[in-house]
This record gives sequence, C-alpha cells and structure tokens, in this order.
Amino acid sequence: MKISNVIFIITLASFGLIAQENISSPILPSPSFYMEDSEMLSFNQLTIDTNNVNQNTVNFLSKELKKIWGIELIQGGANSLIQFQIDPIKGNGYTLEIKDKITVFGVNDEAQFHGAVSLLQLIEQNSNGYSIQEALVKDEAKFEWRGLHLDVSRHFFTVEEVKRFIDAMTYYKFNKFHWHLTDDQGWRIEIKRYPKLTSIGGQREGTMVGHYSDSPRIFDSIPYSGFYTQEEIRDVVRYAKSRFIEVVPEIELPGHSRAALAAYPEYSCTGNKNPVPQIWGIFDDIYCSKDETIEFMQNILAEVLELFPSEYIHIGGDEAPKTMWKGCNNCQRVMKENGLENEQELQSYFIGKMDKFLTANGRKLIGWDEILEGGLSPNAAVMSWRGEKGGIAAAQQGHYVVMTPTTYCYFDYYQSTHAMEPIAIGGYLPLEKVYKFDPIPKSLTAKEAKFIMGGQANLWTEYILDYSQLEYMTYPRAVALSQCLWSINKPSYESFLSVYLERHESFFRKIQLNFAKSIHYPAVSIKRSPGGIKVKFEGVKGDAPFKIDTYKEEFSDKLNPDQEQFYFLKRSQLTKPLPQIFALNSKDFDKAIKYNFVNHSALGINIDLITPPHPKYNNNGSLNLVDGIFGSTPWKGSEWLGFQDSTVSFILDLEKKQDIQGISIGFLKQNGSWIYLPKSMTMLTSNDKVNWVKTNNNDSVKLQMKEGRCITDFSANTQYIKVVIQSIGIIPEGNEGGGHKPWTFIDEIQIIKGE
Repeated sequence: MKISNVIFIITLASFGLIAQENISSPILPSPSFYMEDSEMLSFNQLTIDTNNVNQNTVNFLSKELKKIWGIELIQGGANSLIQFQIDPIKGNGYTLEIKDKITVFGVNDEAQFHGAVSLLQLIEQNSNGYSIQEALVKDEAKFEWRGLHLDVSRHFFTVEEVKRFIDAMTYYKFNKFHWHLTDDQGWRIEIKRYPKLTSIGGQREGTMVGHYSDSPRIFDSIPYSGFYTQEEIRDVVRYAKSRFIEVVPEIELPGHSRAALAAYPEYSCTGNKNPVPQIWGIFDDIYCSKDETIEFMQNILAEVLELFPSEYIHIGGDEAPKTMWKGCNNCQRVMKENGLENEQELQSYFIGKMDKFLTANGRKLIGWDEILEGGLSPNAAVMSWRGEKGGIAAAQQGHYVVMTPTTYCYFDYYQSTHAMEPIAIGGYLPLEKVYKFDPIPKSLTAKEAKFIMGGQANLWTEYILDYSQLEYMTYPRAVALSQCLWSINKPSYESFLSVYLERHESFFRKIQLNFAKSIHYPAVSIKRSPGGIKVKFEGVKGDAPFKIDTYKEEFSDKLNPDQEQFYFLKRSQLTKPLPQIFALNSKDFDKAIKYNFVNHSALGINIDLITPPHPKYNNNGSLNLVDGIFGSTPWKGSEWLGFQDSTVSFILDLEKKQDIQGISIGFLKQNGSWIYLPKSMTMLTSNDKVNWVKTNNNDSVKLQMKEGRCITDFSANTQYIKVVIQSIGIIPEGNEGGGHKPWTFIDEIQIIKGE
C-alpha cells in the first residue's frame, strides 16, 4: 500500500462517524475532497514548526496571517499548532488535516505552499479569537497552466500594483502570469542595447478618451509614459517565484509594433517615422521581415531571456496586417529567396526565426493562434484566443495549447447588463458564463486532449484606466476561472456561488480587493408569453424588488401561476415607449437600475434562427431581437446578437396571416470593432414555411440606414417572413480589420403594419 494512502486512511478514521462528506468546501478553488467534523479548532495565536517546510512558505504564511487576520505567527517546536509533513507519493497535490493540530502534507515546496494558501481561507474570526472548522482536505490541480494575463502597454501599472495583482492570483492558485509588455501604444521593458525603445517608444503624447466607436473621437493631450527597469523586472520575477507563479513575458511581433518602430523606424518597411499612437486598434505598419529586423528582434529577446527564466516566451503573432509586406521590396525579396508563396508563409518564416533562436537558447516559443497561419514551427505552442478552432488544430498537430477563447476568457468584456458598468471594449461575459469554461474541446480525442496545458483569462487595458478598475474587471470572474482550471471535481455553479457569497466577498474585503458587485444588482429576465413577453427581476439571492414609474394598462397584474413574480407586457399595434422600470438592489446596495422598454407589434414573436449567432454574442437567443430593449452604444454584447457569417437568415412567425407594410431592423456600425453594416437584405414571405415568394421591394435591398435602423417597405398578407442578410464578405484592405471577416450585429426587429 502507498504511504500516502496509509496516511489518508488513518486520517479518515480519526474523524469518526460524525464527519460529513460531500458538503461544500469553503475553499476556492474547490478541492477534490473535503470532509469536515462537527468540532471547531479555536486559538488566539498560531505557532509553527519550521521543520519539513521551506522558509519561503513560513515567511508567506507569517506575512499573510498578519495582513489579513492580524495574527502573529510564532515559530515554535514539535508541539506547534501548525505542522508540515513530507508526502513522498502525492505528486503536486497536498493534504490538509485540521484536528487538534493543523498538519499540511505535501510532496514538495509548491504542494505545501498551496496547502498554506488554503489554510488562509479557512480561518474565522469571532469575539473570542479565531477558529477553524475541523476538516480533512485532499487537493491537486487539474491543469498545469492556470494563467492570468495583464496588458501594461495601453495603461501602465506600477511594480507595487503588479505585485498586488500577483498576490490576488496566489490566493486562488493561479501559476502563470502572462505579462504583455509591448504593443502599439507603449514599450514597457528596458532593453539596454536599444534605449530608445523606452525613451521614445515608452511615451505617447496623449490617450483616447471615451470609446473607440465615439464620433468624433476625443483625446486628452496628456503625455503618458512608463516602463520597468531591468532590476524592477527581476524583482517582480523573484516575487512571483516566491508564490510559485511563473512570469511569462510577451514581446509582440511582427504586428502591434508601432511603439518600437517609433523609436527605430529603420526596422519598418518604409523607414517613415511615426509617433506612438494615441488611439487603440490595429495598424498596417509592422516589422519588416528583412535580416536586419530579425537580428534586432533576436537581440531584444536575448536580453529578455536574461530577465525571465520561464520555459515559454510569448511572441504575440496576432493581428499582423500584411499590407506593408505586399508592397515592400525587402519582404518580397525574402519571400523569393526562401520560396515562400504568400505573406502568411512570410509570417511563419519570421516567427520560425524567433523559434530557432529561442530553441537554441533552451526556451520554447508560444504565440496567439494566428501563428498557425502559413505553417507552425514544430517546437511552438499555441494560445488559442479566437475561439477553440486554433487550439483544436494545434492539438491535432501535436502542439501544446493554452485555451483562452474570447467567449469565456476576455475579462475586458462587460460583466453585467447594467448601465452603471464602467466603459469596456464591448462583449458580454458574466460570472456564470466564465464558470462554464472547459479548456478541453469536446471534439478532441483523449490523446489529443493531452496537449491542452490549461487556460487563462486576458486583461486588455484599453478601457482599464487604473488599478482599482483592473481588480474590478478581474474579480470575482477570476475565482470562477480558477474553478475551471484547478478543480478536478468542479461543483455546480449554484454551489460555487453560495460559497463565494458566504465566504469570499468578505475575504476580498479583508485583503482590500476592489471586486465587482454586479451580481448583486437585479438582472432582468425576459421570457416569451402569448401576446407579448414576461419580465422578471432577479437578484443574486432571490427576487429583486422593483417599481414602475407610471402604471399603464400595458402592465397587467402580477402573474403568479407558478409562484414566479413576472410582469406581462402586451404586444401593441403601435411602437411606443412603455413606463420606465426601476429595479432596486439587494439590502447591501442602494443604486436603482433603470430599464426602458419599447412596445411594438413584434414584441415576443417567435423567430427561427437559421443561422445561429456566434456563442460570444448570443444572449437570450432570438428573443433578444424582440424583447423591447433596444441596443445602445457603446455597444454591449448582451444587447445584440452577433454573427460572423457571410449570410445570416431567420424566419419571423407572426402567428397568423396579417397585412404587412414592411419591417424595421436595427444594425450596429462599429468598424473599429470590425462590426460592419451588411451589404444587402432580402425578404421573402410564406404562409406555410415551404413555398416562399420574394417581396415587391426587388430581389435585394441596399441598406438605407436612419438612426441605426434599416426600414424596408413592402406589401404582403403573410404569416411568415424570411430575412436573408448578406455581409460585405471580407473587410476591404485599408479599413479597420481589413482582410478579415466582418461581424454583423442585429437588434430589435419591428413589423410595420398598415394604418
């Protein structure tokens, strides 16, 4: 019998028959096994036996106990309350036994450290001192890569703020800190061989204020700068290592390079000197692929390798337009000399040079999934951000993968539908959706799945202005992500939420972390109902109180057939505003959320979505198109259905034959986010959903937009209307997102009836 199994059996026996198994653990991320006894271990001070434990863990525990709980940790001998033991079998897992003593078993320093982190979450404070529930915990990580990413190029964070970010990662057992150090808007790492990277590339003359989609765009004209010295970099790396977190640096290439090219324009295709941009987005000006640029980048990486001992070095590789390369004599010469068929293969060539350099220096390359284009270097790993597709392809080719799809892992997206959310890039990623993340795509075989190293969340900071907002956007969503990456037996979302609310919001307050309280604000729940829709306001702990500013007949009395407190909105012939609804917050908060509904003759009708929306922008399905809530700008993913198909089609069911004079559809135009208006739209009518007739507005309607809506006039007596929308196909070069598929965003659909 294995030694660890002997320890486990003996420990189980010591808990007796009154022990309770399968109850919710107060530890997050949830351990693989948790069983508690009925007794509490009480204490007023804590002593620790420093034998069998690394001094780093002792120092961490001492510092955190003092900071969080105000407890002095006293180093004692064999009779100390806290003991550490070596478990020679258990891999990287730990066992935590709390009885008359607190004993942490672990095979190595990292395992014991994680046991100490869990201990911090179990302490309770009362009028008589402190106590911990007697319990047995057995735990280990599910995935080896459990990461958080931080962009410091768009907005800079100090060394102390970065350390605070790492501290919060520690409490929830993340182990990879992906540090995005360079981008178009700023170069943030000192490179001694090229000092202008920070003296010129590390500064911009102003920053865009508001959202990218605003027209006109506004800039503050306030110089913005900041970078880390090499000694500061080493300090952060040492600090993270003491918490068993590996810092993975990212040096972007060949795109997202405007800051570097502002300092050294000779490594661009044109040699033109352009300033560090003040605006977000993607720029055509990227590194030239000539030999001089390759040497320049390898010299930079040589200094990066001296600072970061990480196994992987991230080289970016995403969003690199090929416009400049197509017209560059140097790039075309490199293609010809190396037998490259297109610019995609030229990017693969460029990245392959970096891969060979890193491999020769004992490191591995990792990049965003665009590095798959044109062929992938055999030694490279992929970070899949554009959904699962890139990660699946890489794993099937035998490359290691970190899954970080926008659908679940982009924490710069809005986390609730409430108007009080700070401005964000767009999209919608609530806590519950993060919790559904599974890094292993279902389409992979068991053999292929072994190439999935884990996952991470990304914090892009175009709209994250300071550290307080950074924490707000990260937590509690990072806790939900930790469940997906650490917990072997992930409990239900309801169980997780209960533990989070009961224990971890107070823990956040203890560590002075500015977490988002969005889940405490009531959310609107809308369902179809005969003749209209039902509206309900739900709080995180049950029904949320609300009031209507002016009662009108469109609101019937409360419906209560199934004890659900819905209000009914009747479908109306005319388009008109309904009374404002103010939903009130739970007892802990005092801000009311205002909802504005508009009634119309299509409110709540059935819609058959022939083309499914992209999972990232599919809040409430087809009902989103007829729910009485009009999409607003800046856009939020919760208010629109988003498609990335060349053709989008759906069928409206009017429930019976009716005289129709046309339809009105809301479209979003946000070219900076690659959201473009469609090229055309076709309408067909039918009374049986089998035989379709084109309407009398020609074969295809060129969109005529007015205030974000396209109104098409046609006469028909019909029950069904099929709408076929054609996108522009590919965004033309020279436009934002040029060469990529555009997004089509649709919102409220209205039926125009005769007077």
